[in-house]
Amino acid sequence: MRNVQIESKKSPFTKSAARLLLVSVLSALALSAIACGGGNQGGGSGGTNSSPTTPTVTVTPASGSITVTQSLIVAVAVSGASGTPTGSVVLSSGSYTSPAAPLSSGSASITIAAGSLATGTDTLTARYTPDSASTSAYNSASGSATVTVAQPASTPTVTVTPAAGTILTTQSLSVSIAVSGAGAAPTGSVVLSSGSYTSSAATLSSGSATISIPAGSLPAGSDTLTAKYTPDSGSTAAYTSATGMATIMVNTASSTAITVNIDTLANRHTISPYIYGGNPSQGTAQAADLGMTVARYGGNQSSNYNWKLHTYNSAADWYFEDFDLNDSNGGPFVSENFITEYQKVGVAALVTMPMLNWAAREQGHWSFSVAKYGAQCKADPYNADAGNGYETDCKTPVTTSADTSAYYPLVDTPSQCPTGTADGSTCLDRQTWAQALATAFGSGTCIVPDSSITSCHFYDMDNEIDIWNGTHRDVHPNPPGYGELANTYEAEASALKTWDPAAVRFGPVSCCWWFYWNVGPSGDDKTAHGGIDFLAWWLNQVYWLDKINGARTLDVFDIHAYPTPSTSGLTVQQSQLVAANAYRDYWDPTYKSTSGDMGPWTANMQPNQTYPFRIPRMKALVNAIYPGTPLSFTEWSAAAANVSNAEADFSTALGDADAYGAMGREGLTFATRWGAPQSGNPNYLALKLYGNYDGAHDKFGTLSISDVTNADPNLFSSYAALDAAGSTMTVMVINRDPNNSAQITFNTNGFTPSTYASYSISSTAASSIQASSSQTWTASRNFAPFSITLLVINGTVSAKPLSEWHLNPDDLMIPASGTALLHPALTSGSAAVTLSSAVFDAFEGAPACNGSLVLTTPSITASTQGVITVNAGNNPGFCHYTVTGSDGAVTQTQGGWIIVGNPPASLVATSGNNQSGTAGTALSQPLTVTLTPGQSGGNSTGAGVLFTTSGGILSNGTTTGSSVIATTDSSGAASVILTLPAAKGNVTVTAQDMFAVGGASVSFTETAN
Repeated sequence: MRNVQIESKKSPFTKSAARLLLVSVLSALALSAIACGGGNQGGGSGGTNSSPTTPTVTVTPASGSITVTQSLIVAVAVSGASGTPTGSVVLSSGSYTSPAAPLSSGSASITIAAGSLATGTDTLTARYTPDSASTSAYNSASGSATVTVAQPASTPTVTVTPAAGTILTTQSLSVSIAVSGAGAAPTGSVVLSSGSYTSSAATLSSGSATISIPAGSLPAGSDTLTAKYTPDSGSTAAYTSATGMATIMVNTASSTAITVNIDTLANRHTISPYIYGGNPSQGTAQAADLGMTVARYGGNQSSNYNWKLHTYNSAADWYFEDFDLNDSNGGPFVSENFITEYQKVGVAALVTMPMLNWAAREQGHWSFSVAKYGAQCKADPYNADAGNGYETDCKTPVTTSADTSAYYPLVDTPSQCPTGTADGSTCLDRQTWAQALATAFGSGTCIVPDSSITSCHFYDMDNEIDIWNGTHRDVHPNPPGYGELANTYEAEASALKTWDPAAVRFGPVSCCWWFYWNVGPSGDDKTAHGGIDFLAWWLNQVYWLDKINGARTLDVFDIHAYPTPSTSGLTVQQSQLVAANAYRDYWDPTYKSTSGDMGPWTANMQPNQTYPFRIPRMKALVNAIYPGTPLSFTEWSAAAANVSNAEADFSTALGDADAYGAMGREGLTFATRWGAPQSGNPNYLALKLYGNYDGAHDKFGTLSISDVTNADPNLFSSYAALDAAGSTMTVMVINRDPNNSAQITFNTNGFTPSTYASYSISSTAASSIQASSSQTWTASRNFAPFSITLLVINGTVSAKPLSEWHLNPDDLMIPASGTALLHPALTSGSAAVTLSSAVFDAFEGAPACNGSLVLTTPSITASTQGVITVNAGNNPGFCHYTVTGSDGAVTQTQGGWIIVGNPPASLVATSGNNQSGTAGTALSQPLTVTLTPGQSGGNSTGAGVLFTTSGGILSNGTTTGSSVIATTDSSGAASVILTLPAAKGNVTVTAQDMFAVGGASVSFTETAN
């Protein structure tokens, strides 16, 4: 092909000539193109011209997932069947559009700048546009791909919170680590380190983990704790690794040397399984996890619970209003279900049988209406018409009469419902309910140590009956008195036994220390009943009424036992120590209470009145008055530290651990803590150390053995027990010293330890039980300050007794210079036990008392009890004694307490003795005795005297029978009339005064002619 060049120059051509020239040139060019073979421009392969095709556009991001802070390279390839496409591509997504990128060999690379794409799933669309070289071969086309755009991984906040800011080198430390961010809770793990210490990785749960640093891991000085967070695959995109720090001070520990002597052959007795109970609010799963043994439904609301409507009246606790009662799952509380649900998890149930005669109505009723009574001292902030029952002076009751507007009647049997309520819709009866409860209890067996109780049908007879006029003043505005409380109990406890023959009745469920000794309005109070302390009088009266009626009504002597030490004016640490050692109240003869209700005026007949000595004192009292009756504390607690939530303070855990140990060692039979420990509080773990220390429901031992220490009882205590096989010893070690470790040397008699494991909690590591691996036993161990440690020790006993025996009873009250008998008996085995000595001795800080113990019958067999005659000294107080006996294989010792009371009153027959009369007729002269109180602490008026005759009928002017109770007049005289029997012969009448004033007796001999 030759080029044709046209030169432009000026020429005088005409327009027509120019046109001719242009046509000639164009014709020549056309001919030239044909001659050169043109017609398929753009480098095609020749042939005839065809229609353009649509190429394939492939979009390939360098990554399918980026963050908004990352750029993204996207490769775009355009391919087709008609050669390599040329042209350009543009990439777009949402508001983003790239510049056009020319293809090179059919491809282009586009970089999307960081921040150009929106978060979420983005579609990247590449649009291909052919250039002139490809227009005839290819159409425009597009392709797409998706990419996920996320916010960038952020650095979370790691918060490190040690349980304490200062620890000792001997203390472990619980450290809480929280990881938080702007999005979902971070997942992954944390590792804690400080100096040479590095923990194992702890997996986060809801963004948190707790790591316990073992004692001795950190050096003394200021230590920085660093927690490093590493995200797992679920959090890698959202979070980066991060660290957090906290600083603690580690001080060198000082220690106190203590010796603990454990003797497997001293003070052996079965620990009642029923002391590990509670008044639960969080349901059966918690009770099972704790290893709780008894769940009680009690408290103020139980006195007026309506089992048909499932309502209760809040009484003085909250403006005397009726509310629905819900269970732990939020449904209606059904008493029968309470029993069966706890039984399913192996927990015995204790329910309350009300003795007040009123049950709550439907929710929405209340007693002291402001509309009715006018303005009052206080009203419910959520219900302005519900007042507190006091006038605006906050002391004058708005009415002195009962207000029962919030209640339905509660009667014994359906036939006693008032007229018009026969259908039971507005009247409830105890009989129907008790029969339903009996069915729920079923036929299970509960073996109660050292008692004849085998039934599990446990009933509290109401709740804190001695303060009805305070708690339930709407329906019982006047103080309940001596006579009312004994007579009401006797009637309702007797009736309950007819409705549920298996009922085990707890009474009187007394409130507190002051009311142990004092109740009643004038005329029905202590002064009107011979000056006798209330519980002593109540026990004696119920015992005598049971003898007269021929049937026991009291199965368990139940009181509430709140140590209430004063913490006024104390620092937090001082108050924590007071709270931690508050349960010395239960056992320590040298512990003087600071409680305001223990002044010397509270009891007339009890010795050492400001020294509570609660368990031995109360056991001694009931054993003296109503033998064979176990002791129970169905409410107890001493959360007393001066902190915002004392229940959650570690001092409460220390106290609770001490309480469980003391109750087992001292022989308490039932106990239910008021408010079962709440999960998350250290005292939850304190109970778990006794009931489920390893999560496999292994427990503290069942056979209590002697554990004696030389430590300060304010700062340290320990309790020891064996399992049933005798191959495992458990020792609960409680170091209440907040500043010093306890360096303990253990001496064990009768048991050779081999290996042990420890389970512990402490104030600096209170979130979980720290378990050690099994280790070789060493007799010396160090225990951190403010810590509770259970040692589980494997070993062998030197020799097992052939027979177990007890003192029967171990604790007993006797008047000064009085005499009483102990009846030692076998509890298991058949080998005879020979007693060799019985002496008063110094023990737990109490000096040895004068007096003596005589082995009257020193041999104990399976069929014969021994006899020990106790001659009390002449000084009131607490007197410990020890008895030694051998079964031929081993020699054991057993100890107990004699509570020496005031000198006894005198009782003499003043008239009516040695009379004679015609058989079947009444003697002319009353049989009269005169009580002279002397130094007993009582007075002459209103003391009870029980008259019992061997024949004929006695009358006190009101009641008749072979036994009647007469009361003394202001001169101390009490009289009965004897009607002689129909048969001739001598008749013996015995008169006995109440135990509290000495229990003296005199006899009359009369003759029927």
